[in-house]
Amino acid sequence: MKLPPFTMHRPTSTSAAIELLVELGDDGVIYNGGTELLLVMKLGLADYDHLVDIKRIPGLDAITVDGNVLRIGAAATHRSIETNKAIGRGWPSLVMMTRQVANVRVRNVGTLGGNLAFGDPASDPATFLLALGASIEVRSVGGLLREVPVGEFHVGAYQTALDPAELVESIVVPPLAPTTVVVHERIRFHERPAVTVTVAADADEGQMRDAKIAVGSVGPVPIRVAEAETALVGAEVDSVAAAATEAAAAVEAVVEPTDDMHGSVEYKRHLAGVLVGRAVEQCLGEALKSGVSR
Repeated sequence: MKLPPFTMHRPTSTSAAIELLVELGDDGVIYNGGTELLLVMKLGLADYDHLVDIKRIPGLDAITVDGNVLRIGAAATHRSIETNKAIGRGWPSLVMMTRQVANVRVRNVGTLGGNLAFGDPASDPATFLLALGASIEVRSVGGLLREVPVGEFHVGAYQTALDPAELVESIVVPPLAPTTVVVHERIRFHERPAVTVTVAADADEGQMRDAKIAVGSVGPVPIRVAEAETALVGAEVDSVAAAATEAAAAVEAVVEPTDDMHGSVEYKRHLAGVLVGRAVEQCLGEALKSGVSR
């Protein structure tokens, strides 16, 4: 497989990158990591005459914590997230999830912003960030900045809420309470996730107070499953197994899997339920123990 010829542009600011997108129209696309973009171009599934490389824009790879809010620049690589000490202290579950993304070679090059903007349905980060209530800062013409919740950013397979002349500038992750336990589980085939599940739960005095469940990679976009979350609220140590079974059934009832080479709709629906049940049992078990010990 060979890449088709293209012209690479290297703007030095986000405003210059957006101007290029306006000028180039459908012939131009943002290049940020490129691990997936270059592959689809090699396969002939996408054809762009111009790539706008934003990886070298100063500050776009920055990772900062301000007032307990984590902000990850769009050009920050998965590897830089995985090894960042501030993230390890405040969001250790994010580090653990990132270590599961593809392999070290990909993580050294691929970026979080590029992963989200590409809109691949098989995405660990999108599922994880949805459960944590993260948002995406998007820069547009005239320097305007808007913030899009992760749950509203992906609108279909390989489709996002980005307008043609917009780019992802940063990802904003809210602080985790000291009592919050986060568990991320996935099943993958050939380094590509087939089902991803993130459960974030908080308990107090031996009873579940809040829970978030996100399921991704099984359908076109990651989703929160409110019915499964409701099943967990009020659960206690002796009812964890029952709550996990109820949550798994709720997920199987609402997910809309895509039939592909990795399995049928029914098979993927079953996998999603199994994975949710497993993640819920682990997450609730840890959260309830923590709640009792405080």
